[in-house]
Amino acid sequence: MRRTTMPNGVQVVTEHMAAARTCSVGVFAGVGSRHENQTLHGASHFLEHVLFKGTKRRSAEEISAAVEAVGGELNAYTTKEYTCFYARVLRDDAALAVDVLSDMISSSLVTTADVDAERAVILDEIAMHADDPGEVVSELVSDRVFAGSGLGQAVIGSPSSIGALTRDQIVRHWRRHYAPGSLVVAAAGHVDHDRLVEQLASLDARPTPRGRPRPGSAATPEPGLVHEHRRVEQTSAVLAYPGVGVFDDRRYPMGLLSLVVGGGMSSRLFVEVRERRGLTYGIDAGDTSYSDDGLWSVDWQCAPGKLADIVALVQGTLAEVAEHGVTEAELIRAQGQMRGQTVISYESPSSRMSRLGGNTVLGDDRSLADVLARFDEVSTEDVQAEAALLFSRAPVLGLVGPRVPRAVLKHWTA
Repeated sequence: MRRTTMPNGVQVVTEHMAAARTCSVGVFAGVGSRHENQTLHGASHFLEHVLFKGTKRRSAEEISAAVEAVGGELNAYTTKEYTCFYARVLRDDAALAVDVLSDMISSSLVTTADVDAERAVILDEIAMHADDPGEVVSELVSDRVFAGSGLGQAVIGSPSSIGALTRDQIVRHWRRHYAPGSLVVAAAGHVDHDRLVEQLASLDARPTPRGRPRPGSAATPEPGLVHEHRRVEQTSAVLAYPGVGVFDDRRYPMGLLSLVVGGGMSSRLFVEVRERRGLTYGIDAGDTSYSDDGLWSVDWQCAPGKLADIVALVQGTLAEVAEHGVTEAELIRAQGQMRGQTVISYESPSSRMSRLGGNTVLGDDRSLADVLARFDEVSTEDVQAEAALLFSRAPVLGLVGPRVPRAVLKHWTA
């Protein structure tokens, strides 16, 4: 791995994989939905769309054709803390990928016509997400757990905020947050670090603010039941607790706790709820960490009549772990699972690039080996202590479905 901070402020981080025949390059801007106020809600994701619509040198069709003509992929994604534009190409076409990405980031036209066209596309995208009960319940829970913080906002925006955003607002958002001093360029695979730095030297160094925008105010979790009625056959459910950020040492026992409780077909909840009782097709536990906050959750889908039984089993399982902990065998299995899943998930150049860029934006310079070593140091006592602390707080239960059984409603609204 190599890192360079260029005179124009761009941070360049690369990982050379000698055996790779491909190269993945991403340009990361340190702005996401958590940095937006209500007026600009969805602006980061909106900008992700319109920067593909044409530059001074290329039309929208020429942007995509340049990469597709060499068999590559060009795309982008927005998260709550940053936005990434990336290309995956054969190693001999890396310079082309960098040229196209640099052109989009610095020289897009962002016309009023393009903004209006993409507005309609994004409104369709919002409607598509709204048709998925699993996504809806996740957003409801996130909004409740991160109440008062930008982390509770949906990345995509709302119909009202997207409908009101103007071309001038989007352009100001672009020029404020895409200055070279706010950008990270990450590459992994068969990559020439020096050549990449040389090529980025000409990236437009506009005199705009540098550094990441400040996040919104701190979250103030609001425990309890949040429900949205839907005429569907199953209820989508999420039981969530406030978690921790990526720099908090609690994330290591918390991650292993997730695997013991609901991380696969051998986990406690899957065995008890699915295998022994047949109450649901699947049930999972996991933790989501941002730079300074996070959440821990269990999610499942079931027939409404089975909801009360599953909620009771989930809460009983969590209480059991908090009181009695996990076995040594469970811990060893979870550590092996964490190690294997982590290494496998970062085996490709594209996943390495995404990790490098995202971590650099957040200021996390730990290697995979560093992180895995910390998981290996966790003891059964650490996991029990984390469970006791985590589950001592009142959770949020999010439900999207046809009805809430009386047993659940009575307990969660008492």
